Amino acid sequence: MIEKEKIVDNISSIFNRYSGKEEMEHEINKLRSHIVELELDVRTANIRYEKSTESEKKAVAAKQEAEESLKAAEVRLLTLEHELEKQREDAPGELSFNRVDHFSRQRTIEFLHALSSFKQSSGPLITVHVAAGESLDGIKDSESLKEQIDVGTIALIDKVVSATGYVLFYSPDHIVNEMIVPPLPVTISGWSTGETFDTVPLISLLEKELGLCVLVAHAGESFVGYSLGPEEFDSFQVIRSSVKAKHAKGGFSQRRFERLRDEDIAHHIDKVKLALKDMLQEFAGSIDHLIIAGDPQLAREITTDVPLDIDQIFSSTDVRIEKHNISDILKQLLACRRYRL
Repeated sequence: MIEKEKIVDNISSIFNRYSGKEEMEHEINKLRSHIVELELDVRTANIRYEKSTESEKKAVAAKQEAEESLKAAEVRLLTLEHELEKQREDAPGELSFNRVDHFSRQRTIEFLHALSSFKQSSGPLITVHVAAGESLDGIKDSESLKEQIDVGTIALIDKVVSATGYVLFYSPDHIVNEMIVPPLPVTISGWSTGETFDTVPLISLLEKELGLCVLVAHAGESFVGYSLGPEEFDSFQVIRSSVKAKHAKGGFSQRRFERLRDEDIAHHIDKVKLALKDMLQEFAGSIDHLIIAGDPQLAREITTDVPLDIDQIFSSTDVRIEKHNISDILKQLLACRRYRL
């Protein structure tokens, strides 16, 4: 079983070697060094040309030769970089995640504690924190980091859409290759290496008590709530309105029907905006984040008047409002996505 997992984990590394990417990157680095040397040759030729009147023709010839070599090297470099970028763009379509799970907050904390006990003295374990709104390229010393992570893993990371950032746990031998997308924003980007993974910041984020306001926006039935803990809402309200279903036929009757439906939706938006405003005012000063789910366009209409100092998190979780299990809304929104790369 272990051997099978190792074989699966090494697929992206094998793809990297046989696709010629490593050789291409090596040649690009050689070309860059050669360009630096050629630029020095051009500079030397210019100095000789300026200082020497006797060997003027020689200096001009040397200058022209150096400039032509430099131009040819630059064209070759651009061609190789274009080919490499194309291979990187093609890679995400050829590679896929081994597994994607949704873990509850408590299950994720237990998983992270288990992960923190994993030790490896034979090589460094890499932990990468990427803050909300940032990318792998924006991390300090990202080039050095990318030299230690295979191209296949980087391609998979680029496929993940996250409004809250992510944390990567990576071992070069692929025994561990996990990425966690938390429900709340990662605030600091950086990376570290060691014999163990740095799970403390993510555990602290998940265990932290925060004031959360929640909006789930659906036409005809929406939800607003507030919670100071991860289990139950301290206050909530389900807002229902009569909104006509979509019309299937064409013609004048459809246009009239859609106009009436739009009026119903506009009325529902006004009701939800008022309920959200009351909730924000009631718990003013104790709200750390506003988590938003449901219909994105409807949610944007509802939140147009939300104060700018309230941090908004748009969740892609498909949350349904079940009146018999309201606490499940909070649990779904606070679940983590776990990717096996």
